[in-house]
Amino acid sequence: MELVGILMPKDAFEPTDLSKLLFSQQDEMGKALRALKSTLKSIMQTGKLNVDPLGLNFTTIDILAESRRLTELTSGLGSARSLAIELASIGSTQRSILDQVAGLASLSVTGRATAAAMGIQSQDIFGLAQRSAMNFMDQFRIPEIEEVSRLLRGVVNPIERQYGLAGAELSRSLSAMNQPWLNVHDTLASVTGIAKLHGIGHLVSSEPPFAANVTRALRADFGDWRDPITWPSALGSDLSVRASFYVDRGFNALLTEFPDAAFEEGLESSGLQDDIPVLVAAYGEPVPRAENDEEEGSFARNNAVHDWLQRFETQTRQFIDMAMTAAFGSDWPRHRLPNGLYEEWISKKAKDTSGVSWPLISYADFTDYERIICKQDNWKAIFAHHFKRQELVRESLQRIYPSRLATMHARPLMPEDELFVFVEIKRLVRLFLV
Repeated sequence: MELVGILMPKDAFEPTDLSKLLFSQQDEMGKALRALKSTLKSIMQTGKLNVDPLGLNFTTIDILAESRRLTELTSGLGSARSLAIELASIGSTQRSILDQVAGLASLSVTGRATAAAMGIQSQDIFGLAQRSAMNFMDQFRIPEIEEVSRLLRGVVNPIERQYGLAGAELSRSLSAMNQPWLNVHDTLASVTGIAKLHGIGHLVSSEPPFAANVTRALRADFGDWRDPITWPSALGSDLSVRASFYVDRGFNALLTEFPDAAFEEGLESSGLQDDIPVLVAAYGEPVPRAENDEEEGSFARNNAVHDWLQRFETQTRQFIDMAMTAAFGSDWPRHRLPNGLYEEWISKKAKDTSGVSWPLISYADFTDYERIICKQDNWKAIFAHHFKRQELVRESLQRIYPSRLATMHARPLMPEDELFVFVEIKRLVRLFLV
């Protein structure tokens, strides 16, 4: 296969060459990673890989159990930045697997074939990836305070027109940031991205959540999600599928092309992490944590998003339940749910062994909320008052869904996932109070 020639050139090369490939030749990287994904899928059909071609100490690695996260990360990501940073931080188990397979190349023809099939040579791919990630982060610096105003000259007016954020306020926020966010090789891109991030924070906090200018601005940055979507089958479990899906929807990559620390500070500085919803414990635990505590604890972003989703879904259940009960009585699920949904909830309740008497809506799936709200008779009687147009509430919930799905699978989340969750939950919870 051509993967080795693309990812690991046959001629000797310096570590910086991989950085160039990762950050300057992303098209080639994409082709290589897609080829690797195809090969790994073929190898993993049995879930096992023999890593002792000489037969001296027969060893089999359970790839499905030991390197599921590795194969996700190497299956093609949304950006070279994500690839380098995730590979650099990958766990020792997955590192050991690649090291063992790479070591086969010097042992036998079979070993070289196995390593070549997986796109691995006897090189420190993780060390190179780590240096590549550092190379990416080294491109960013903190601008001097007096420099910020100059950098914003061509950006202030468009930002104020689109988001209503005054230039003086934006300048103060950026001047106060402590993490390197300015890309020295593309200052306009990073200034535009960080300014837009703050603009979105200002807009969703200061304007009616579904106002026309808010909807228009978010569609320009997040893409158009208003029509019902047929979700890709691996959306929650495959990072590359989700990254490609966001790009296809029209997501503006400038919003997230920063080192993680700078992006997280940008979220905080913009106010997007403010006003976390209150947890309504009476409506259960909609988003259970991963069974593997060590795995869950390794994803700080997942923990934050999980907390927001948990609180949001209890709020959503309470909002729907109280509104429907006030209008139709406590037995409303029997008469007002879409066809078949009442029976599904009853079946789930019958299988519940917790011993807790939850409200019936506690057995709802995330996708049930939009079906209940947009059901025509429910919409006319109750929910049109809150949301005005069905496509708006559908769009907002659909932007949250991929992140919710990935969180349920305890898969790594991207900055895009975090941004969607914070923005759309803030908008929807404000409307619950109308």
